[in-house]
Amino acid sequence: MRMRFPLPWCLVIVLSSAGNGPAAAEMLSVLLPDGVPGYDTADGVTVRSRLHPGQTDLGLRAGDFRFWPSLAEGFGYTSNVLPAPYRQGSWQIVTEPALAVASDWSRNAFGAVLSAQDTRYLSQPNQDRTNATLSAGGRIDIGQDQFTLAAAQLFQHEDPAQLDALPGDQPIAFQVQDVRASYAWNWGRWSLVPGLQVSNWTYDTATVMGVPASQAYRDRLVTQGAVTLRYEWAPLRDILFVVRGVGQDYTRTPAGQTTPDSTSYQVLGGLDYDDHGVWRWRMLLGGEARQFASAVYPQQTTLIAEAGATWTPNGTTTAGMTLSRETADAAQEGLSGLIYTAARLTIDHEMLRDLLLQAAVGVQRADFFQGGYQFGSTAGFGLVWVMNRSMRVSFTYDQSDVQPSHGQPGTPSPGYERGLGLITVRFGL
Repeated sequence: MRMRFPLPWCLVIVLSSAGNGPAAAEMLSVLLPDGVPGYDTADGVTVRSRLHPGQTDLGLRAGDFRFWPSLAEGFGYTSNVLPAPYRQGSWQIVTEPALAVASDWSRNAFGAVLSAQDTRYLSQPNQDRTNATLSAGGRIDIGQDQFTLAAAQLFQHEDPAQLDALPGDQPIAFQVQDVRASYAWNWGRWSLVPGLQVSNWTYDTATVMGVPASQAYRDRLVTQGAVTLRYEWAPLRDILFVVRGVGQDYTRTPAGQTTPDSTSYQVLGGLDYDDHGVWRWRMLLGGEARQFASAVYPQQTTLIAEAGATWTPNGTTTAGMTLSRETADAAQEGLSGLIYTAARLTIDHEMLRDLLLQAAVGVQRADFFQGGYQFGSTAGFGLVWVMNRSMRVSFTYDQSDVQPSHGQPGTPSPGYERGLGLITVRFGL
């Protein structure tokens, strides 16, 4: 899990949930959906998220709650289903049911999302996978203050298009149980938000070239505590200061192997600047010190940062750029971690009232603590035709390229390349 302070970026486009997984190690902010108190971090508006009133799902009302059921069915072709060094294309079918619920109260809030993604490869059924997520959270308003509590259960599979991915014969399954709580004290222009999060990660056994390979060494319990101080020096213009501590306890380290247990401390400062329309700038800059329980792994002191800019020149176009540098846990056995650096450019454009264009490019780099590095890139585009408030049809194409790792000790991470074209029909109420 990447150890980071997640910024709620205005523009984060996922061209195809079937084709674009996380670019590096698993990250809860990528895997968990918006719309749930405690997990919802999407507070910006883009062309894609801002559909016209006649194009949005109405949902079903039951008392003080609204329900939004949906079903997406996709059919397409991927140029590479198998991990390196193998390569074989396949037609695929992707089915994505989802149910979201939210309260309609004037104060306090509750939300939950139940979703699944079933991918079937017609030429390689042994690569089939089913992911599922259940998350729920609530917010209690206490005067001007807010208390938030949320929990989630995830059943996921690693994507071979990630940096530092293991070359498993089949997708490697893992589970995450996540609980988080926070309390926001608000007084005038100041706010103070202490928070606590506990995540338990467990991995199924992998098979590499026909040989079972236990992934127990990756099982871990991650405890994170943070305090965020925010000052609003002008409307929509904030200064932030963040102090964070992260403890990692690897619960099933094999006998005779050095444990990568660690304690990290992060200090970051930055700003959130909105010019009331065209530009929004965000930046956090700071450092992290990670101390390992074993003297075999030296302390790592790392510059960490996140920065982003969103440009909305008119009501039909949004463009955004994000940069990040953070630490992550390594998948390879015997490695204590890595530094993950990424840059991404995204564009939304409303060609017609009911026709949206999406495009994105990105680059990623992993620098391993024990030496060596790996480089990857992603690119994609898509068209979405909003037929009515209940039905949308989209075509997306995503290209992922991961180079083999260079100079990495132990077993080097293999390279991987994949192109995926997908036509998806979505129905919603």
